[in-house]
Amino acid sequence: MVICRQCKQDIKFAESGIRGLGFKIIISCRCGRREINSGPFIKNAFEINRRIIFVMRLLNAAREGINIFCGLMDIGQGTSKTAYDHAVQHIHSATSAVIDVLCKKVVQEEKEENVKNGRSPSNFKVSGDGSWKKRGFSSLYNVTTLIGYYSGKVIDLVIKGSYYQACTYWKSQKNTEEYLQWYEEHKEQCLANHSGSAGKMEVDAIKEMFTRSEEKFEVKYGNYIGDGDSKTYKAILDLNTYGDDFQVVKSECIGYIEKRMGTRLRNLKKTEKLGGKGKLTNVLIKKLTKYYGLAIRRNIDSADEMAKAIMVTYYHLCSTNEKPMHHNCPPGADSWCKCILHPDVQKHLLSIYEDLSRKDLLDRCLGGHTQNANECFNSTVWRLTPKHLNSGIKIIEIDTFIAAGIFNEGYFSVLKIMEALEIIIRQQCKFFADTCDAERLKRQERRSLSSTKEARTSRREQQIQQQQFYEEEEGLLYGPGIAD
Repeated sequence: MVICRQCKQDIKFAESGIRGLGFKIIISCRCGRREINSGPFIKNAFEINRRIIFVMRLLNAAREGINIFCGLMDIGQGTSKTAYDHAVQHIHSATSAVIDVLCKKVVQEEKEENVKNGRSPSNFKVSGDGSWKKRGFSSLYNVTTLIGYYSGKVIDLVIKGSYYQACTYWKSQKNTEEYLQWYEEHKEQCLANHSGSAGKMEVDAIKEMFTRSEEKFEVKYGNYIGDGDSKTYKAILDLNTYGDDFQVVKSECIGYIEKRMGTRLRNLKKTEKLGGKGKLTNVLIKKLTKYYGLAIRRNIDSADEMAKAIMVTYYHLCSTNEKPMHHNCPPGADSWCKCILHPDVQKHLLSIYEDLSRKDLLDRCLGGHTQNANECFNSTVWRLTPKHLNSGIKIIEIDTFIAAGIFNEGYFSVLKIMEALEIIIRQQCKFFADTCDAERLKRQERRSLSSTKEARTSRREQQIQQQQFYEEEEGLLYGPGIAD
């Protein structure tokens, strides 16, 4: 079907120089032989190889996954370890550079919002939270973020790691000349940037971000929204990075304060053996926890009103027919005036309610701040690099940078990374990114509707009640030693 336009003879096609998914097409005839690249060639590498490694990274597939895909799809032999590592290094540099630019853009947005809300443009209110690669406190890696209060976007982030495979390999050769030579080249780029316990990672990361805020962004973090799970705030005060004239103020995440009630009630149920029908069931614990949180959320401008609303729930719970105390119970569908506690439970609750309505605690709840944005970002990270799968720190950093870009700017950030990697962005690629971002915005708007939130809450409560009913009807069917 094809002949050479010069010699008018048949053309023969072949391929050579296979490198991953790229290769050279050989065209030969009587005139001679020519070579054509199968696709764009970027800095001594085929663009298709860099593209598939980057895209598969978004799907949490490493070199082995790429090779399985290529082999079973019969489109090539995949990629070699050397080529893969080289591409990963390029991706790491590109994602790091892009997220730096995007974070500086968020800082400008936050400054503008500060001015609109009557605050100094350089005095930021941020929420900070850390998340570990492994559940528990034995994780080798941690991701910690600071998110702007008004923009709800990532301003700064730090990835801490206490393990790097190359360091472990060379550790056995520590006293050799080869080790000294390797160490001199490696020490400046070693990614194992933490020594100490896993719990200390979050504290160190927050301190690092506070320390560099003025140099990196020309701002100070005057208000810190955090939880009580770590000594981060104390570390910030001890650091005193902004001097004695600028005091960092802490606000509590009301979501975590609400969880304290649930934890205390579950511990009470266990220690005092108050489980069973009519007592501290799981349904009732969740309901009491919810209304404790509502008492705080509905009075975010006054700690005294919070304390009053919290204690009203206690008085209601202790109400009897002989001594009714329902005069402060709220009316309407959200009223908890149907929750009456068993007398054995009532006598244990006063100390819990008094402790969780302390003024010093509720003062930190003023404003109704949460760490919901941080939790949402954490889930974005671990979708890209799931906790149950092993990953090195460089891959975790890449996935965190990608997640931060998507969290801040959607798939527009992915296109920016591809642009930095010199990957060609054609019509279908741009269309896909625009469609994903449009659907993402619609989904966020839909989830933010109060009617949608109420429906989700109602479904959760129905599921809890149904499970409680099954447990009461069937008895204990699963537990340690139950078959003995």
